[in-house]
Amino acid sequence: MQKYISPQRQKWMPKVAYSASMGFAAYWAYLYLSQTKHIFSPKCSETGQTLASTPHPEITPVRLPVGKGIELEGWVRLPAGLKGGNHGCAIYFGGRSEDVRWLISEMDGFGDLPLVFFNYRGYGQSGGRPDEKRLVADAHAIYNWVSNQPWCKKGQISVIGRSLGTGVAVQLAASQPVHKLVLLTPYDSLVNLAKARVPLAPVSLLLRSQFKSADKVDQIHSPTFVLLAEQDEVVPHDSTARLLANFVVKPLVATVKGSNHVSLPHHRSAQALIEHFLSDAP
Repeated sequence: MQKYISPQRQKWMPKVAYSASMGFAAYWAYLYLSQTKHIFSPKCSETGQTLASTPHPEITPVRLPVGKGIELEGWVRLPAGLKGGNHGCAIYFGGRSEDVRWLISEMDGFGDLPLVFFNYRGYGQSGGRPDEKRLVADAHAIYNWVSNQPWCKKGQISVIGRSLGTGVAVQLAASQPVHKLVLLTPYDSLVNLAKARVPLAPVSLLLRSQFKSADKVDQIHSPTFVLLAEQDEVVPHDSTARLLANFVVKPLVATVKGSNHVSLPHHRSAQALIEHFLSDAP
């Protein structure tokens, strides 16, 4: 039996449908045009993040050219007694709102681990604009630069990625002979994270930076350590679980009690676990 629709309602239905479609189109256009600032937040300072403003005896500032007129600001940390030697080291890739200078203020928590860390394009005093393709290309440039340094032991370059930076670290480790890999609060893909936040948008079509880590980890054969926050309001644990299911070499996994997404890398226990995993001591 066909449902009766009054002539007045028939008149207004196309207009309502048109208004709704235009509203969705405008919303999707906004998401597409503004996505860079939603994915990358270089001007945002995280709670608990302290940026060093004075020189540190173990820190050497670096400027790395990565494109025409574009340089990345970075730092090399060689603990006292290690300078001039040939040692393994770790490259750190930060989160979406992270100026990595905070590491200078918390170096003691990483023991004697040599560290290399650069701000992404558009972050701190690094030039350029961030997106997935450029950040991954810059990661390869950083890796190649480190591998040619006299203080770097060949075959001993490890990689640490945190939150957004896990997507960068995964792609680097999938294509370079990384010694060891550490991932803090990793996700399976930005597409799936975005779908949960904006379910009414075709995010797989809108997102330019998708960071599909779950499609890359089966190419990683390095020993891997995954650190989770006990309470994570940004990367749900089920997103990490989907990523872990795709590894060929199963990672070690640990959860730091009393931590959340923002505080995890600042926990001394998390820093100590990273230093221990990357150490080659028995």
